[in-house]
Amino acid sequence: MEYKVKDIVDFMKGWAREEYQEEWDNSGYQIAFEEERVSSVVLALDLTDRVVDEAIKRKAKLIITHHPLFFEGIKRISDGEYRGKNIIKLIKNDTSLYSAHTSLDIAEQGVNHKIIEQLGLKDPRGLSLTEGGYFMGLYVQNYEKYSFEDIISKLRHINANLKIYGKIPTEISKIAVCAGAGFDLVDDALKAGAQIFITGDIKYHQAQIAYEKDLCLIDIGHHEGEIPILDEIEKKLRENFDIEIYKYTKNDFKVDL
Repeated sequence: MEYKVKDIVDFMKGWAREEYQEEWDNSGYQIAFEEERVSSVVLALDLTDRVVDEAIKRKAKLIITHHPLFFEGIKRISDGEYRGKNIIKLIKNDTSLYSAHTSLDIAEQGVNHKIIEQLGLKDPRGLSLTEGGYFMGLYVQNYEKYSFEDIISKLRHINANLKIYGKIPTEISKIAVCAGAGFDLVDDALKAGAQIFITGDIKYHQAQIAYEKDLCLIDIGHHEGEIPILDEIEKKLRENFDIEIYKYTKNDFKVDL
């Protein structure tokens, strides 16, 4: 069966609905060739030159990323600039780019649900109500109490180099989660009664606030906390389409010495 780019994207829109996204976000088509036939898709967190080259090599006519390429208006496209080169390559190869960002954070079985699942937790509830009327972040309660050691052990499967800030709780009954850079939701985590807040990109003074408020902040990393969602996208696409799927999981922004 032949599929068009539009068929795959319409499926993504049905799961991570674009109306879920925050007002500042730009989920959706970044570059669109909707009628182009597609037999191969590349999945990535970000659109980098290496992701573009991978898509061209695999003759993939669609790239799906979590983070959008465009957040603000673009004033020019130049082959002498990094982003311009990538945009020109995609257009020359009739390759579409679709991004599901906060729409996928909020969606059922989305980014935050994936972390809850990896922790083996159940029955998550919405953490912070967005202006659009949807919940960003999740929290879970368990009346039998959680083991701090068990939580840390499971999180190390996501990122072996966890960073823990604030104070280690003596008793844990509620855990809040917001993948990416979610510290803005710290007040909601505290209102929910969470003793642990799992997120990423924690800064020094944010750690100080957590300490003062007797909250344990666990930084699982931005990339590490979000990369598992590619597995869920792959799973859903394979269940619904007979296409080749390649997951680009490397963090191109990190230098390993």
